[in-house]
Amino acid sequence: MARISDAAEALCLIPAPTFAERLRGEEVLARLHALRLDAAFDDVGNVVARIGDDGPALAVCAHLDTVFPADTPLTVRREGGRLIGPGIGDNALGIAVLLHVARELVLAPPSSPVLIAFTVGEEGLGDLRGVSALLDREPVRGLIAIEGHGIDSLAVGGIASVRHRVTVTGPGGHSWTDRGRPSAVHQAIAIGERILACAPPAAINIGTISGGTAINAIADHAELLVDIRHADQRSVMPPPPASSAPSRWTCPRASPSCSSRSATGPAARTCRASRCSNSPAPRAAPSASAPPRSTSPRPTRTPATPAASPASASASPAVI
Repeated sequence: MARISDAAEALCLIPAPTFAERLRGEEVLARLHALRLDAAFDDVGNVVARIGDDGPALAVCAHLDTVFPADTPLTVRREGGRLIGPGIGDNALGIAVLLHVARELVLAPPSSPVLIAFTVGEEGLGDLRGVSALLDREPVRGLIAIEGHGIDSLAVGGIASVRHRVTVTGPGGHSWTDRGRPSAVHQAIAIGERILACAPPAAINIGTISGGTAINAIADHAELLVDIRHADQRSVMPPPPASSAPSRWTCPRASPSCSSRSATGPAARTCRASRCSNSPAPRAAPSASAPPRSTSPRPTRTPATPAASPASASASPAVI
């Protein structure tokens, strides 16, 4: 235990914010080399070492990054049997435990291959990019993730998560002289309310909302960052695309001898007979609904809808 706690303290003192984990990764790499393991950085910055033969392996992972920014003062203190410091549990302790696992596997090689992986980009907008790249590249038969805060518990399964960036743009303007123009921030708030309304059964969190430039300026841009989670991935994935097959409409009042009793394609609900009175009236456009959820990494751009400007005031007060 002393070896694990000492390693956790030393690793916690090395800054490793998401997208800047290299320094901590280099320390981990040096410790793996000291165990005489053939470890290396992969293309995305993970530190990976294989123990055993080639072929599908059991992957045992701990993430290198922490939620704390690079300029966070990093100190660790001990209170009895506890270590206290920024990122000590998430995930310096997890890294130290995985280094201990690697040491034990070197002393007692496993009967089947094991992949030791210290991954990047687990936190926030890292979107699990390290472990995702690992699974895309390596043949893996199972995966164990070690988290310092969960070191005394075991979770079987995983939580599906999808992140979205919603971007809203508008014309902008002055809050008085351009009153009536749509605000990107107002529209973003409305979109956020619609997103939250369609949350169940998934857990939806709007983590940040930003935009605008000044209190007396109509916002010309706004942005929401949305996190969606559920134990069942079907609750966070977008619905399947609508069928691309052309629809077919059959005139309900046409006689069997009518050669234009049905139609296909974009005008499927319009009778092809030029003088037929049985064509149904065009359907009304569907009402606005919550924006569909998407796993696309590209931001969703939602233009603010222009609104009619009110009549000009007869006297214009000072503009501030």
